Amino acid sequence: MIFKCFLFLHVLAHVAFGRMRVCNEESERDMHPVLCSMVDKLIEDPHSVSLEIHDWAKRHNALVDVDYEEASIAVERRLRGTGGGGTPVVMAHGMGDSCFNDGMKGITKHISTLLGGNYATCIPTGDSQQEDTNNGYFLNMDASVEVFAQKVRSDPALANGFQAMGFSQGNNVIRGYIAKHNDPPVKTFISVNGVNAGEGAVPYCRPSTRRNLSFPSMCDLLMEQASRAAYTNYAQEHSFQANYWRDPRKSEFPTYQQYGQLAKWNNEGIGGVNETLKENWAKTDKFVWVLAKQDGMVWPKEGEQWGAPDPEDPFNKILPREETPWFKEDLFGLRTAEDAGKNMYESFDGDHLRFSMQDLEGWVEKYFTS
Repeated sequence: MIFKCFLFLHVLAHVAFGRMRVCNEESERDMHPVLCSMVDKLIEDPHSVSLEIHDWAKRHNALVDVDYEEASIAVERRLRGTGGGGTPVVMAHGMGDSCFNDGMKGITKHISTLLGGNYATCIPTGDSQQEDTNNGYFLNMDASVEVFAQKVRSDPALANGFQAMGFSQGNNVIRGYIAKHNDPPVKTFISVNGVNAGEGAVPYCRPSTRRNLSFPSMCDLLMEQASRAAYTNYAQEHSFQANYWRDPRKSEFPTYQQYGQLAKWNNEGIGGVNETLKENWAKTDKFVWVLAKQDGMVWPKEGEQWGAPDPEDPFNKILPREETPWFKEDLFGLRTAEDAGKNMYESFDGDHLRFSMQDLEGWVEKYFTS
């Protein structure tokens, strides 16, 4: 299991932390040898890379895959009578998925039907299935948000605002749009299993909190390699997953502050508080944070509702959102939203994105029609 875990991290960290640019400097190839080989392959044959990414995501339940035969006709008929006030809906997909895949196309169409034919669209960060899939790895968060914002503003149907629903890391795109733009505004945001508070651990690993070079563990090695791969200018510029890597150990926090795009979005970074992020956050009327109770993809899963590892004992204690610095200090507007009654919390029994049709319909009926 440890050997498999090491291989998983070694490949994922280097494949995910890159983009379509040849590694020209020898130091880049020394730092990211697998990444550079993958980027070479991406330039030569992007189609095969997108297929590999899609297959990996499918094997690890990272794709939206809802059984539409479970769709509730009663709910559909009831919602057809209420609609969503004509408010359009925007969807954002997760890692390895694409707006051009059947799963995302089906769920977008179904939500439109539930809302009596309201306009609903999935906004990709690429112009084809291949490009959209690859960009979920090789286009960083900031760049992805700008593509998303441009596509929102070029769609006349969204000019007066919209509802939004994201899946997994698609929520980072919507959240980034809210923080950096929110014009036209997101009225209600449903975040389904979002990597909102970042990813803080390697699968199956809980390393020690203090460096012990006399008796290091495999997990200590893996965490060190993950952070080294993520916290470089090259990785942050060319990777989506590197951007939300949030090593919870106190010893790594200064490096996260220096490099992490997520740190800047959370107003945790170096350079002080960006008040614009808080002002834009306040423009959204309602936030719905959905937790998967058995989530094995996002750690800590409590981060889907803004919990975070306790920096004093990160791998044994998770702070509830009310005890996190971003809530107590209201770093980006989360506490202001809470005080205004804008934050809602939902959960379901299951792994990452393994919600049922009944779950989905319930969220749509409860939050997109009120």
